[in-house]
Amino acid sequence: MLKKDKVRLGVILIVIVLSALAVFPIEGRVKLGLDLKGGAHIVLQAKGTDERPIEDDDINKLVAVLRNRIDQYGIAEPQIQREGRDRVAIDLPGIEDPEAALELIGRTAVLEFRQVTGAGPTMPPPVERKNYSSDEDYNKAVENWNLLNASALKAIEELEQKAKDDPNLFVGKDDRNNVYLLGQIYVTGKDLADARTTFDELQKPAVSLKFSRDGAVAFEAATAANIEKQIAIVLDGAVISAPVVRARISGGEAQISGNFTTEEAARLAVMLRAGALPVAVEVLENRSVGPTLGEDSVRSGIKSGLIGAGLVAVFMLIYYGMLGIAADIAMATAMLILMALMIAMKTTLTLPGIGGIILTIGMAVDGNILIYERMKEEYRSGKTIMAALDSGFRKALVVILDSNVTTLIAAAVLFYFGSGPVRGFAVTLSLGVLTAMFGNLVVTRAILQVMLRKRKNMAL
Repeated sequence: MLKKDKVRLGVILIVIVLSALAVFPIEGRVKLGLDLKGGAHIVLQAKGTDERPIEDDDINKLVAVLRNRIDQYGIAEPQIQREGRDRVAIDLPGIEDPEAALELIGRTAVLEFRQVTGAGPTMPPPVERKNYSSDEDYNKAVENWNLLNASALKAIEELEQKAKDDPNLFVGKDDRNNVYLLGQIYVTGKDLADARTTFDELQKPAVSLKFSRDGAVAFEAATAANIEKQIAIVLDGAVISAPVVRARISGGEAQISGNFTTEEAARLAVMLRAGALPVAVEVLENRSVGPTLGEDSVRSGIKSGLIGAGLVAVFMLIYYGMLGIAADIAMATAMLILMALMIAMKTTLTLPGIGGIILTIGMAVDGNILIYERMKEEYRSGKTIMAALDSGFRKALVVILDSNVTTLIAAAVLFYFGSGPVRGFAVTLSLGVLTAMFGNLVVTRAILQVMLRKRKNMAL
């Protein structure tokens, strides 16, 4: 065996070992799409008004904002597509909490910093019998609660009436039933430059905000005008908090704190970064797609892939004899490298992606067939077996490159214009083309160099 043959085989062996380490054990290493793993399927309908009906541009903006939110949240291979005039269908693979996903994509996320012009009394907590030792004490507590509740409701009604009389005023409530009469809007979510999850001074989850240049100027002016007064932070009409301003705040940074969990703060930060939905939406469908169909599909895909690979391998052995062994080894190597690349690139495997893998099996031997037929032609013309090998690879190279480059162009077009499973197929097809070329031009040649040098008298 020549030194260069040893080098080629050494390189191939290293690639195979590294690929095998990346692939095995394969369970849990390949990310599966919605059709294989399950997830959430959500259908949203945009809601217009008589004064402002839904237009095509509204739906296009809605799709863009939803895609931005989902991409920032880190969901792999989502499928977001418009359905009809005013609906958007969303498939989210691997989602274990559909309600959290629904909050992420269905919440409008309109953020406002507003002036507090008045505040109502806190609604009294309900009276429970278990907290009192006798019926007499409980009845007195109920009477007091009724008085306090009636007084609070009357005060709230007065605030609501003021809001009705003045279109610039708005009544908002927080999660503790505190009521605020809100006035001028100082800053909105459109003035944000960034939003990140952080922790407040009590080490509770919060969202840190950074305003744009204009937003920072407006926020500084608002805090300067409201020292020792409250500014309400309002999200979708609900008051998140209403802190008292102690001093002018410059630098364009603020913080939203409340009764958040870490996950809720993270989702809120994503929504604020991605921007508010351009129109209100209504959830028409929210269902979980179970993994049962996915398990059947994976099982069927693996079975069909193994059968296809087995039939191709048998055909190559019958038709090409010893040369078929080299082609089969190259095909197996290409499949192993393909799976390793998919795992390394964290590519999501979908049902069309399995089809791409099976298609790659055929492409992996297609190049070998071209090479072998060229070798046979050169051998019949009177060349030695090693000369036929070199000439066959050289002449087949142009054809192999041309056919694979055109396939890569088609895959690039599918990836650019497609979405979801179509993109998954395009990625699998592209990687399959590259690994098949490696198998044809590197692995097959290295094996044949070794085999034919030892058996120079073998006829093709």
